Amino acid sequence: MSNDTWPVTSVHRIEADGVSVFYREAGPSNAPVVLLLHGFPASSFQYRHLIPRLADHYRVIAPDLPGFGFTEIPAERNYTYSFDSLAGTIELFTDALGLTRYALYVFDYGAPTGFRLAMARPERVTAIVSQNGNAYEEGLGDAWAPIRHYWANPTAENRDSIRKALNLKGMRREYASGIANPELIAPESYTLDAALMARPGNVEIQLDLFLDYANNVKLYPAFHEYFRKWTPPLLAIWGRHDPYFIPAGAEAFKRDIPSAIVQFLDTGHFALETHVNEIALATRRFLGAPAMERGGSGGPAMGNGIVSHRSRHSVDETVEKLKNILQAKGVTLFALVDHSGEAEKTGLKMPPTKLLIFGNPKAGTPLMLAAPTVAIDLPLKILVWQDTDGKVWSSYNDPLYLKDRHGLPRELLANIAVVETLAAKAGE
Repeated sequence: MSNDTWPVTSVHRIEADGVSVFYREAGPSNAPVVLLLHGFPASSFQYRHLIPRLADHYRVIAPDLPGFGFTEIPAERNYTYSFDSLAGTIELFTDALGLTRYALYVFDYGAPTGFRLAMARPERVTAIVSQNGNAYEEGLGDAWAPIRHYWANPTAENRDSIRKALNLKGMRREYASGIANPELIAPESYTLDAALMARPGNVEIQLDLFLDYANNVKLYPAFHEYFRKWTPPLLAIWGRHDPYFIPAGAEAFKRDIPSAIVQFLDTGHFALETHVNEIALATRRFLGAPAMERGGSGGPAMGNGIVSHRSRHSVDETVEKLKNILQAKGVTLFALVDHSGEAEKTGLKMPPTKLLIFGNPKAGTPLMLAAPTVAIDLPLKILVWQDTDGKVWSSYNDPLYLKDRHGLPRELLANIAVVETLAAKAGE
């Protein structure tokens, strides 16, 4: 699958709970379902780049929550905008679509909505991906101070103080918070959010939900009980610079689900705006999908088991970062092959291209004992290279691909999954 053959996303409406729910969908109708629940101030539009990156292997469905996006609620419905109501509507939405098994991908407001759905229908949830979707008090950052004040004193004055930020300027600031390079954020995202919020009455809906968020915090112990009782496979993938839901909230999942996977990205709250490829790869690996392909001018290609991360540095700088990371982790660098340098010695020219070969016998030996053929692909390798457009990439064998290629037991996947973290950190 290359960029020009990604599955097409279609848009639909369906009646559920007296609401005309707008949703986006892509992927085979008989494939495992991934249900994407968005957060504030967004809509299913926030998943526009993630949906096609999952839809070759999954039926991906992303509804707009009531009060957001293009979901419509008749005035006579007298809808109460609370998180209990959002969850109830989404539960009936899944019933209307006949969804009986699905993985949940939750973000921000989507987390308390999705966790309520999971508690109501625990037998339906196959896995949870929480991307900056909090469920623990220690995950609430200092940025919540004005909203906590509103919870404690829900006066008109405190309500108006929050209202002042619910505009285009405020939305742009929210998206840029915690992100080193805000120019990476496409303006369509926060501009659409602000335009939809500017509809008559919508700001009041958002203020009602801000006030009701206090009830999510009160419900945290019930979420924890659900986690402990049902132990759903869980991936917490987090923008580590999120001022609202701080890293402690991601780590806390391991308290109730010891097998939870926690991964941090060098970005803020709206991690999909800057790290959609990394999130898609982590989600696919977690859910068990094979590696996807990417295409583009000289860009990375997958589907053959190769994963590529974009680096913000030159080839030499990326290599040096990798060498330093390997040394700090006590991993042996067996060889550094300078392909472009060797080519130059023969009078040939090629863009900078260097291969690092590294490993640790404590990690590699159990792999070879389980499947001797994996030695063909060990030690681990990362190729750092520059494409024809001058972009630099770090490429490596996808751990899940190696697992499937050699029939490795899943519990040994962590022995080779370190390569993903190494490539991501070197490119930051």
